[in-house]
Amino acid sequence: MSQTRFDDLLDIVITDKSSKAKMKNEGISDKDLKHFLNVLLRNEDDRAYHRILADDEKRVISPEAFGYLVHLLIINSIDKNIFEKVISISMQLNLFLKRRINKEMMDEIVNYLIFSGRKEISIKEILDIFFIQENEIEFEEDVN
Repeated sequence: MSQTRFDDLLDIVITDKSSKAKMKNEGISDKDLKHFLNVLLRNEDDRAYHRILADDEKRVISPEAFGYLVHLLIINSIDKNIFEKVISISMQLNLFLKRRINKEMMDEIVNYLIFSGRKEISIKEILDIFFIQENEIEFEEDVN
């Protein structure tokens, strides 16, 4: 679609009296109209990502953790793919740890995903992080 045709279509759509008849008089086909609307809507789709947690995800991920994850998505610290990976890893992690994922745990998962630089992370790697953190050994004990 040429820029002139695009501008004509935009003028027709934003006027108070837009109609199919007026579009046909201008020589604008249904195909051009669909393309025009797709271009307009595509920009909106790129910015918006709507996601709610399923019931089983709500049981596993605390509201604070999910809010934190959404916040990271909104400020573009993470993208949709990392967002979904974090939720998936959280679900798997819960199976092993048998506890709800809180904000601190969510932060550890996000940091590991981002700073490891790897596309795929195994649940074993994530478990190692949480196992070491939860069972840290105190080396400052006095030995007599």
